[in-house]
Amino acid sequence: MSELTLVKRDKKSPYWIVRGTFEGRRVEISTGTTVKAEARRKLDEIERGLRAGSNAAGRLTFARALALYREHHPNARFLKPIEDYFGTMPAADITNAIMRKAAQAIYPNASDATVRRQLYTPVKAILNAAAEDDLISAPRLKAPAGGGKRTVFMLPAQADALLTELARDQNAMIAVMVTMLIGQGIRMGEAVTLKGSDVSLDHRFAILRDTKNGEERRVTLIPRVVAALSTLPTLGQAGPLFRRFDGYGFRSGKNSGGQIAKNFSRATVAAGLDPARFTPHVCRHTWATWFYAQTKDVRRLQDEGGWKSGEWQRYTKIGTPDLGQSALKAGWNFADRGSFRGSDDAHPEGSMAYVV
Repeated sequence: MSELTLVKRDKKSPYWIVRGTFEGRRVEISTGTTVKAEARRKLDEIERGLRAGSNAAGRLTFARALALYREHHPNARFLKPIEDYFGTMPAADITNAIMRKAAQAIYPNASDATVRRQLYTPVKAILNAAAEDDLISAPRLKAPAGGGKRTVFMLPAQADALLTELARDQNAMIAVMVTMLIGQGIRMGEAVTLKGSDVSLDHRFAILRDTKNGEERRVTLIPRVVAALSTLPTLGQAGPLFRRFDGYGFRSGKNSGGQIAKNFSRATVAAGLDPARFTPHVCRHTWATWFYAQTKDVRRLQDEGGWKSGEWQRYTKIGTPDLGQSALKAGWNFADRGSFRGSDDAHPEGSMAYVV
């Protein structure tokens, strides 16, 4: 039984949404269009796709879940082997026992780290995406242990090549946003919720109010970021500092970095980089690595990075003086905090003034 209709979600999204129930399951899928006539055609396509993605018992197959996932992640890797293995198996039936059999069949001689990266990570991402659309229940898959976290960061020349390509994007704000991600180390979720009224270029600071650990913090803007932000028409405004091409703000919450994934991926390819290796989150790794290499100031690294855990310590081991100097020559000056003007009493709390 299908009861699907077209609705507008809210003022934050201009697109028509397919909403309702399909065979007893709640459905809410964006059509990706603002034109109602085109949205009606999309509704028919989505309904046909939902029917084609169900097996004889009306259950979502892994193949259909994968097809839906590919629509939003066209550059995802390691999908062909798992597509061949799981095929039309009901997505909701994939358990840890089945995953262990899949690992033995697909990667019989691989390390735990490889199995986790090339099997568990993509399968969990596909199933989680289906769960977010209420097509199945959230999976509880436990990947094999082993293999530490990898720290990936850009070299200054790579970062400049990436920003050059992003500057060609139809949304000029993305290049400025990525400049701030690299230059300040803020998280993508913090960038999309940053208000134009919480940035002062005269005093070189930005106040991050919606942070991962829930604690407000202020970052000192480096000169290169100040120069990039000065081009934005949203400075001083109450709304989002960074906005989509249609003028609306980016959504906050889980996977906020996915909203610029396609733009970022295109730019990395054009810059001669591997889009699977260099993602928006690598900008934070890059900042931490350059910052420590240039300043050796672990206290500021932890404070400005907003870390409450010991995660920041990984970056103190990989930064090298020559990398810090290379970043400085490229215009990324983390040591220059400016000269404080006046006393604490001369300025309201949270608005200490710095001279560029």
